[in-house]
Formats: sequence, structure tokens, C-alpha cells
Amino acid sequence: MATAALSPSVGRIEDPVTIKEAVALFAQTGYPVPESTLRRWAKEAGLRTSRSGGSVHYSDSELLVLHADRTFGS
Repeated sequence: MATAALSPSVGRIEDPVTIKEAVALFAQTGYPVPESTLRRWAKEAGLRTSRSGGSVHYSDSELLVLHADRTFGS
């Protein structure tokens, strides 16, 4: 099984989601994470962001990988 490494890229984020949206989705999985913790993790990991309509968006897939790594370990 091949794995892909995440790397920052220039351009728009294909699967944008706000932190609040991600927190709500993670809460539904049974593995909730507080908004402040998810923001800290994203900052520590250097995740890409984009701004649109006054909101900061992150890549949903990058947040999912980050959440899994921090919740279950690598």
C-alpha cells in the first residue's frame, strides 16, 4: 500500500473547511477535539490556509490526517 506525504503547495485548497466545521465533524466520529487544540495542532504542523469571505480555511484531508496522527499516533 502506497502512502503520500503531505507537503505545502502553492495555490488554492481543494477541500476547504473551517476549524469550526472540522471540530463539528470530529465530534460526530466519537473522537472530538476542542477548537483551540485543533488550531494549535494545525499551527504546529504548518498546515496551509486560505482566506475566503472573512474565514480561514484549511484542507479537510490535511486536518483528517493531522487528527488521526495526534489522536491515534503514527
